[in-house]
Amino acid sequence: MKTSRTKAEDRVPRRWRTPPPLTRGSESLEGMEILREVGGEVGILLWQAYRNVMFWSTTDAGERGQLFAPDAGTRRRAEIAEARVPERLAAALESVAAMLEAPEATSGDRVAQACTDVAQWAEDEGHMNTGLAYAQAAAVASPGRARLALAVGQLARRRAELARAETWFRHTIMIGRQTGDWDSYSRAYIALGNMLISRGNFPGAHRMHIKALRAARRKGMPEIQGMALHDLFVIAVETSRDEQAEEYARQAFRAYGPSHVSVPALAHDVAYFWMQRGYFGRALEVFQALEPHLSSPRERLVLLSNAARAAAGTGNRETFRKAWTQVFRLAKDPELQAVVPNSLMELALGAASLSEWDRAEQAATESLELATRAGHAKVRFRAEALLDSVRNGRTAQANVAVKPSAKADALATEMVRSLVDAPVTAGV
Repeated sequence: MKTSRTKAEDRVPRRWRTPPPLTRGSESLEGMEILREVGGEVGILLWQAYRNVMFWSTTDAGERGQLFAPDAGTRRRAEIAEARVPERLAAALESVAAMLEAPEATSGDRVAQACTDVAQWAEDEGHMNTGLAYAQAAAVASPGRARLALAVGQLARRRAELARAETWFRHTIMIGRQTGDWDSYSRAYIALGNMLISRGNFPGAHRMHIKALRAARRKGMPEIQGMALHDLFVIAVETSRDEQAEEYARQAFRAYGPSHVSVPALAHDVAYFWMQRGYFGRALEVFQALEPHLSSPRERLVLLSNAARAAAGTGNRETFRKAWTQVFRLAKDPELQAVVPNSLMELALGAASLSEWDRAEQAATESLELATRAGHAKVRFRAEALLDSVRNGRTAQANVAVKPSAKADALATEMVRSLVDAPVTAGV
C-alpha cells in the first residue's frame, strides 16, 4: 500500500564535509615564523600567545579549566608591562592573558577578535607570516565563522602557500553553506576560480565562478555578481569566446553599477580586449576616460602604453608619440620594472602599426632584454616574433578589419559616461 510520504521527506539531508584545512606550512615548529619575523620581547610574547590560543582552541571546552597554571594570567600581564609592546597590540595581548586566567569562561569570539587585531597589525607592519598565523588562530578559536576562514585563505594565497589557501577556501565554503554566510561562501568560490585561472584550468575556473554567480543572484549580492561576471569575462577572453566575453562584460557593468569602485578595472580590461580584437577607436576612448582614475605610477604606465597602441591603431601619430615619451620616462622607475617589458611591447606594436620601424625595433628590443632577464616568457616570445618581422622585411601584422558591434559601442559609451561622471576614487 502506498503511503503519503513524498520522496523529499524520505531524502536524508546531505552533510557537506571537507578535509581539515592545513594549519602548518614548512616551519619546523608551530609559530616559529613569529619569532623570526618580529623578534625581541614582542616576538616572544606574540609566539607565546599564539601557542596558548592554539592549545586552548583545540581542547574540548569542558577540559579547558585545567589547561594553564593558576597564576599564568598574572605572570603574562607582568611580562606585557615590562616589554615595549606597541599600543595596538596591548589590548589583544591582555585579552589572551584574560583567557589564561579564566580559560573555561572565555568566549571563542573574544579570542578570535584579539587574534584578528594582531593579524591586522602584523599585515600593516609587513609581517605576513605572523599575520597568517594569527588569522589562522582566529579562525580556529571561532570555527563557525566563515569570514575568518576566508581571511586565512586570502593571506595564504598572498604568501603563495597555494595548497594551504585552497584548503581554507574550501573550508570557508563548507562553513558558509552551513551558517548562511553567502558572502564568504561566494568569495571563496571566486578565490578558488582565480587560482584555477592562474594554473590555466579555465573549465574548472568557469565552474567555480558560475557557483559564485548563482549564489550571489539567489541572495541578492550585486557586488559579488559583478566580481564573478568580471572573472567570467576574463575566462571567456582567454578561451577565445568573444561574444560571450562581451556579454559577461555587459552583465558585470550592470551588476556593479556605474559608480562602483571596480568599474575602472573592468573598463580597462574590456578596452584591452577590444584593442586586441582591433577595435582601436573604441578602446582609445575608454583608455582616455580612465586617465583621471589612476592612483599609482604603475597603473599610469600600463594605461599609457595601452593608450599609445590604441592611438596608433587609429592612425593618431600625435597621441602615440606623446604617450611614447611618457612611457619611456616612467619605465626608468625601478619600482615599475615588473610591468615595463609588457608596456614596451605595446609601444612596439603601436609603432609597427604606424610603420615607424625604428621605434618598433627600439621598443621591442628593450622589451625582449627586460623580459628575458625577468623570466617573462610570454612577453619574450611576442618581442622575438615582432623583431623577426621588422628585421626581415619591416612588416608587421596589419590592423584587423572588424565589423562594428552596436552592443559593444553602446557598452563603451556607457562606460565612458560612468568614468567621466564618477568621483575619482579608484585606479585600474
